Amino acid sequence: MKQLVVTKKLLIGALAMTMGAGLAACGSKTDTAATTSPEAATPSAAPASQQPSQAPTAKPVTLKFPIWSTITQDIFTKLKLVEEYKKVKPNVTIELELLKDTEFENTMKIRNAASELPDILPLKPGWLLNFKDNIIPLDDLKATQNNLFAKEYAIDGKVYGIPQDRFNEFVWYRKSVFTELNLQVPKTWDQFIETAQKIKASGKYTPILMGGKDGWPDYPFNEFMPALEGGDGHIWNSMAAVDEPFSKDQPFYKSYTKIKKLYDAKVMGKDPLGIGWDQAKAAFGAKQGAMIASGQWFVSDVEKMMNGDMSDIGTFLLPVREKETDKLNTITMVDSFYTIPKVSKNQQEAKEFLEWYFSKDWYTKLMTESKIASTMKDINIDLGATFKAAYEGVDVNYVVYAGTNETYKKIESATKFDVKKMGQDMMAGKDFEKMMTDMNKQWKDAKSKIK
Repeated sequence: MKQLVVTKKLLIGALAMTMGAGLAACGSKTDTAATTSPEAATPSAAPASQQPSQAPTAKPVTLKFPIWSTITQDIFTKLKLVEEYKKVKPNVTIELELLKDTEFENTMKIRNAASELPDILPLKPGWLLNFKDNIIPLDDLKATQNNLFAKEYAIDGKVYGIPQDRFNEFVWYRKSVFTELNLQVPKTWDQFIETAQKIKASGKYTPILMGGKDGWPDYPFNEFMPALEGGDGHIWNSMAAVDEPFSKDQPFYKSYTKIKKLYDAKVMGKDPLGIGWDQAKAAFGAKQGAMIASGQWFVSDVEKMMNGDMSDIGTFLLPVREKETDKLNTITMVDSFYTIPKVSKNQQEAKEFLEWYFSKDWYTKLMTESKIASTMKDINIDLGATFKAAYEGVDVNYVVYAGTNETYKKIESATKFDVKKMGQDMMAGKDFEKMMTDMNKQWKDAKSKIK
């Protein structure tokens, strides 16, 4: 998943999310604030015994804080995170570092091996288990107690990360294209494909923009649809308990037959694997395409491309159901888990920063600017009309996308299981049935060797 900026560049949240939780384009520059520590001037004319007494100045502290999303960087800059925290803790400097989302996890693994993790470490839910032994429990924080989801992602009874983002997944569409071609928002999977085919037949727009070259943009389909099909946010852990989860009676196979039908319709342009996410989103902004599937974290990019005028932008929930009368499962992604590494020499200052970060004063401004739903019990965010319309008249079942257990991780590693790569292979026309058969054999073999 591109994952909310969000190293999809949000979930920023993502969100940005990514907001992102969950699941935008990133750069590689480093944004660092200068380290300063205000010190009172000492009068030179008076002897020390006559100088006024002063409270001891707290030692200067720099908290290193990497991020994976340009959306997050833009929001932090706009809201002046570094400066705002200076007002609260004058001796603390927040040093931001922007990394590419596709490189973030591996970069942190390398730094972890060298005992060089930062003071604040944002992680995606699937990464928590990987870093569990290298981060400290956060159960004692007020921010943890006030979070709606932190305890649900506890490992061995301990909370290691506080999630920032909560967002749903949408299909974004250009209202004017739908009006021009006399189209209605699709309510079922077959209607979704039929709508895309009608847009294709017009010859004027790419029906669904897909930055398949980057791999991760197919996550709304290849990553999330098995969970939607099974109504199971723990789908990967459920699969880890099955010898052959790619069989025809299983949620994975059922959802992937739906995805195959969509890809086989050739409604994602002449070469969906030939362009990346940046090109796909730019085409959406230029009205060269009618639809694009992405998370709530994408709103910042859309607003920027539309110069703030969202009147032609609509959203609907990916209609992964067979009948309009069926309850519609939709993914709720919890993303951007804030953790503190054991190697940090500033753990107390890092804890104080997280308490402030998730406080009403700062967190409300952050989520309002991000347009991402709150994970805090006492904070609600108005997400605006662009998203509200997606829920009107729809019987929704929220499927909270969960992390993975150690059994799944071992199987994933042994089989090199990569749903996003599978999506690319499907778009390229790889034999679907052989793919499922091969994965069943590899999965069963790997599972049999786990102790």
